[in-house]
Amino acid sequence: MDERTHSFAAFLKKRFPGRRVRKIPIDAGFTCPNRDGTLGYDGCVFCDPYAAGPVATAGWTIERQVEMRLRRSPGTSFIAYFQANCNTHAPQDELRRRYQAALGHPRVVGLAVATRPDALPAPTLALLQELAGRTWLSVELGLQSIHERSLAWLRRRHTYAQFVSAFVELRRRGIDVVVHLIVGIPGETRGDMRATIAAVNALRPAGVKFHLLHVLRGSELQARHERGELPLLQREEYVDILCDLLERLDPGIVVHRLAVDREAGLFIAPAWALDKAAVLRAVTGELRRRGGFQGRLARASAPGPAVDKRAPML
Repeated sequence: MDERTHSFAAFLKKRFPGRRVRKIPIDAGFTCPNRDGTLGYDGCVFCDPYAAGPVATAGWTIERQVEMRLRRSPGTSFIAYFQANCNTHAPQDELRRRYQAALGHPRVVGLAVATRPDALPAPTLALLQELAGRTWLSVELGLQSIHERSLAWLRRRHTYAQFVSAFVELRRRGIDVVVHLIVGIPGETRGDMRATIAAVNALRPAGVKFHLLHVLRGSELQARHERGELPLLQREEYVDILCDLLERLDPGIVVHRLAVDREAGLFIAPAWALDKAAVLRAVTGELRRRGGFQGRLARASAPGPAVDKRAPML
């Protein structure tokens, strides 16, 4: 993307001046409450067998995964992205050990921790707050949509109220939050998606990731797709909707992702989404065509949920 969005690449250059910094996906061996029986066994409908984590290095130790990246990219610093499954779904001591396995490398300059809003108990929040005091840290929190019917369709097994509660607790501790959203959920109208953006603007997270609803091998969506029960967006539809949402997104929110980024061997549909570069060019071109940019149509946000930083922590 170009200057028409507040891109993650631009953010990294400002946050780490003079350094080349990249995110590396880590499979830290966690499970998920939506797959281990805590909430359910079948997971979210979009989740693949690798739970969004790296395929080639699945099962490797954290140290080995980091060291492989270090060898391949000398001179580069890294943010260790704990991506696979739910990366706060373990006791505090175990979380500390696994996070430290990545932070022990001097070229690892930060952590990104992907999790669910219902997997942040008080001891975990305290640990994340401690980490944020000594390294760059962001928590990537899956929301997908503010609409309960959509969360039910996705089989998320959490509510929007739970998301807001977790978001507020993280922000109260000074922890940056990146919100994940899905575009193309069946049954959602353009107005529904705009409402989700308005709610995100009111919360004012540090960042947002947009995900196209797509089909991965081994997911529940694969079965629905093969039965002809899953409507998927065409590229022109996705680009039009995404630009509409970007123009309504608060310009201060960093955009971390706009296109699918998954191994071809796992990807089933829509086929056009595998060409990430073409999708990004199309988004840039459409914004340019309409004279658009992030926040062009954003209204002054209503105040987000009150966060009293003087209040006692949970």
